[in-house]
Amino acid sequence: MTAVTDVKGVGEALGKSLVSNGFKTAEAIAKAKPDDLVKVPRVGAARASLLIAAAKEATAAKPAAAKPAASKPASRRAPARKPAARKPAARKPAARKTVAAAAAEKRAEEAARKAAEEKAAAEVAAAKAKKKAKAKAKAEKAAKKLQEMEAVFSKAKDKVKAKAKKDKKSKKDDKKKSDKKDDKKKADKKKDKKKDKKKAKK
Repeated sequence: MTAVTDVKGVGEALGKSLVSNGFKTAEAIAKAKPDDLVKVPRVGAARASLLIAAAKEATAAKPAAAKPAASKPASRRAPARKPAARKPAARKPAARKTVAAAAAEKRAEEAARKAAEEKAAAEVAAAKAKKKAKAKAKAEKAAKKLQEMEAVFSKAKDKVKAKAKKDKKSKKDDKKKSDKKDDKKKADKKKDKKKDKKKAKK
């Protein structure tokens, strides 16, 4: 089993966080998914991918490093110093890579944040445009309906006017006819009176 702190980019503090969240070995990190590692404090999406890759490297490199040690069982005098010299040398590049990984993670997180902000802004703008277009369509529909109502009202008004005019003309014609009848009756009465007078003289 490979210790969590043997993974590049993992210090003591992060190692404790990983162990407390169930990732006790480098093998566990190598088998994990980015979504699982994101749950660990101080681990973002970009860093999770880097840690998994580093854990796979650490687990793959350990068996290869163990073979030369197994081939020299008799020489126990000097080999004790070589591993001691290797360990500090292995830590220095790890520290440098940790800084580089942290910087890369920071850049990736910033890029992700900017992308999320741009996406949110685009969604807000699209929602506003949609709302505006909807309001415009509604206003156009209302204006069209108003025009139709005005046209119907105007048509009805013209119809009423035409009917009133017709009725008025009809009343005038009826009055003229009535006046003619009255005039005829009066004329007939005058004729009758004249005839009566002539008969009375005779």
